[in-house]
Amino acid sequence: MFKAFLTLCKTSLRRQWLVYFIVLLVFTLGLTAGFAGVQKLQTDQTDQLQSEVDRFLQQAGMLEIDFSMATRDVIYNGIILVVAIYLLGLTIIGIPFVLAILFVRGFALGFAIEFLTREKSIQGTVLTIVAILPHNILMIPALLFAGAASLSFAWLLAKRFHNSKIQIWPSFIAYSGIMVLVTVCFAGAGLVEVYLTPLLIKIAANYVF
Repeated sequence: MFKAFLTLCKTSLRRQWLVYFIVLLVFTLGLTAGFAGVQKLQTDQTDQLQSEVDRFLQQAGMLEIDFSMATRDVIYNGIILVVAIYLLGLTIIGIPFVLAILFVRGFALGFAIEFLTREKSIQGTVLTIVAILPHNILMIPALLFAGAASLSFAWLLAKRFHNSKIQIWPSFIAYSGIMVLVTVCFAGAGLVEVYLTPLLIKIAANYVF
């Protein structure tokens, strides 16, 4: 399954490189805006966030997870996001909304990383590595691939308005298959977040926090 996904990614990248460039650009702009957003925080906002992080660091070693509920929640949230991107790709007007989702996800990731590494120094850097990066290693590439597939199909629908001979059905089947693979990747990222991340946080709590 993973090899098939990689092969599909390479083929799609060769054919739709401009779409991938746009997707990566928008996500990068979101990251950059997230970094800049930390700089614009008011003092009271920074203090409040720091207190929340300090509270978490103090309790990290005693972190307890309801695995069944957490697994259900992360998989459900992942499916909702993929379905939203999928449905937006079925409409031309969904293009700006897909780009907005990519921007917001980039902003949230950039803001979290910048705040932790800037305000909490070594502890924040370690927390970023153990709590943010593991599941995002799977999720971010899958999200970008989903965004590119959604934009590509929406653009195909736009071109069909000017050329009715363009066949939609084969591309729709491929598009749907891509989204199924993306859903699997999101589920894998969710399992990493539920089962691996808390373990890494506990280890870090014992040696760093």
